[in-house]
Amino acid sequence: MKFSPSHRDLVIRSIYGALVVGAFVMMGIGTGVVRTVLLSVSLVSLAAGLYLFIRYELTTYTYIVMENGKRLDFYVDKAVGKRGAYVCYFPLSDAKEFCKYTKGVKKEISQKHGKTFFYKYYHNAFSAERYVMVFQNDGYCDAVIMELDRASVEYLSGAMKI
Repeated sequence: MKFSPSHRDLVIRSIYGALVVGAFVMMGIGTGVVRTVLLSVSLVSLAAGLYLFIRYELTTYTYIVMENGKRLDFYVDKAVGKRGAYVCYFPLSDAKEFCKYTKGVKKEISQKHGKTFFYKYYHNAFSAERYVMVFQNDGYCDAVIMELDRASVEYLSGAMKI
């Protein structure tokens, strides 16, 4: 299985677009002290807009389940522009839980599994259906939050049962 969700979050696009356009508008306004303050605000707005653009538009996560010998391994590949690298690797046999990510799930998982670290590997900040997969690690758990489609959810659910 190899799945990479599409970029479709219009809310975050409008936020970083407004920040960048607003920064360029503020650069040309005012004189004296007002201009200095607006230039400072515009630089911060431009930096925030570019950060959001890189974080949510240029970054792509790909979720991969590959066979490694007789077992299945789960990978998350993060690509920023043309550069890509694996940021997450777990044997699928270490998976303890797989569920839909809703409000309050983090608290439930932390209570159920003890010390748990959560990793957000998704690029649609506001408009996505997310799932969380919990893996057992040495003395603690790691939870991977990701965006999946229906076919990928069914495949992962079936692969975990094996």
